[in-house]
Amino acid sequence: MTNAERERFARQIIHPGFGEERQKRLREATVLLAGIGGLGGAIAYGLAGAGIGRLVLLHHGGLTQSNLNRQTLMSEKAIGQSRVETAATRLREFSSFVTVEAHDAHVNEETLAKLSAGVDIIIDARHNFPERRALNQASVTNGIPLLYAAMDGLMGQMALFAPNGETGCLSCLYPDDPQDWDPFGFAVFGAVAHSVGAMAAMEAIKYITGYENAGGKLVTMDFANNSTRSFKLRRVPDCKVCGGAAKYR
Repeated sequence: MTNAERERFARQIIHPGFGEERQKRLREATVLLAGIGGLGGAIAYGLAGAGIGRLVLLHHGGLTQSNLNRQTLMSEKAIGQSRVETAATRLREFSSFVTVEAHDAHVNEETLAKLSAGVDIIIDARHNFPERRALNQASVTNGIPLLYAAMDGLMGQMALFAPNGETGCLSCLYPDDPQDWDPFGFAVFGAVAHSVGAMAAMEAIKYITGYENAGGKLVTMDFANNSTRSFKLRRVPDCKVCGGAAKYR
């Protein structure tokens, strides 16, 4: 490690059991982050601040006024501009230690086939089920762990489908889409998005560095009463995506 890296990340390097070796693992890792809104922006900040080596950001569309109650990588002067490019610019200003790639594109099979090569983990911070399904399929097909993060109003969820052979995939957990789900009609508080995003960023850091146990659980958060619950993830033998036997590297 360089002296500049030691100074920048000193406060996490000194954490018991973390050290320089785990910090190097962060520097050498690549994360594909789908979604750079309130939730994804918080995840990106957490990873860039921790010293992740390469962030591949995937998000389509321009910034609107209604985005700004939660999307802290943005600013009012960027309204109408590409959100992913705006976020990438801010992250590069924040840290010269991270390489940021910005892709203003839809989350679909074709895009993911191009962007998933060489990725250590995929993070799902999207808000609609077709894109979540595409991310899950890319995870299973390419053998890349998937970190799922979601929120709705005062509720949040997070799950890491990690390479332990028992977690299955997102479709094992949610085989069907809610029929009444409106991707643009659910309530969003910025503080909830940021809280769930921070937890997801820490889960990714734990997995990448091998520090503490990561994965294997669905964690739910209720910010109305400040409570959390966790449920063990299990494979579904007849899952239509992974067949109950997803293999991760």
